[in-house]
Amino acid sequence: MFKRRRGGSPSDDDATEVTEESVDVTDTAEPAAEPVAGDSAAGEGPYDISAAPDDEIARVDLGGLQIPIVDNMQLHLEGHNEENNTFALAIVVLEEQQAALQLMAVAAPRSGGYWAEVMDELEAEIVGAGGTMSRSEGRFGPELSGQVPAQDAEGNQGLQVARFVGAEGNRWFVRGMFMGAAATSPAMGEFFEDIVAGCIVNRGERPMAPGDLIPLSPPEGLEPDEDDESEQAGEYEDMEPFERGPEITETR
Repeated sequence: MFKRRRGGSPSDDDATEVTEESVDVTDTAEPAAEPVAGDSAAGEGPYDISAAPDDEIARVDLGGLQIPIVDNMQLHLEGHNEENNTFALAIVVLEEQQAALQLMAVAAPRSGGYWAEVMDELEAEIVGAGGTMSRSEGRFGPELSGQVPAQDAEGNQGLQVARFVGAEGNRWFVRGMFMGAAATSPAMGEFFEDIVAGCIVNRGERPMAPGDLIPLSPPEGLEPDEDDESEQAGEYEDMEPFERGPEITETR
């Protein structure tokens, strides 16, 4: 588990290379009951850090991505890079609703159009692995939905419902994968869309090739606690095909 330091900052890829650690941010700023969407090229967020709204929404800051905090959320960090203690993915989980959202931010061309390219590759990969995908228009533009190969807690192979959305900004791209009720319930889908729309992306100015991951870091002021091991590892295997990683839990 990561625990908040009394002053100071934390010590300094594949999604299956993770650690069983967690982050507790229950003492962060007062969270918003629900995230609120804002403006972007598509008429709303996610936002570039240079155009971050003054909306008073509490967000957990992962460096490259700031994610709105909502009631009873858990945030798992996946794809650990041990060299610089960064992560590739963030997964927002609402346990009681059996709903989850995986978020990934990457560099993208200034000219745009990156999501169309990613959609083609993603669809081909899923169908080639035995899944199904169809295209439709949604809140953020073109999106994919269908069934993706997954593995349950016992190691059995199967399919699970998933939905993919993409949003492009200033030389960055955010992909959201909706899982569980977030992919099957219109109401939960809209709620998690608000989370996507409320995100803030900090790409930075360093040179990056299209597709390079924008690294995510544990919240500032938290450090690993090697004496505390997660007792709930693998709890969400039935919801998504990735191993569980560090967790940020927000309860009110």
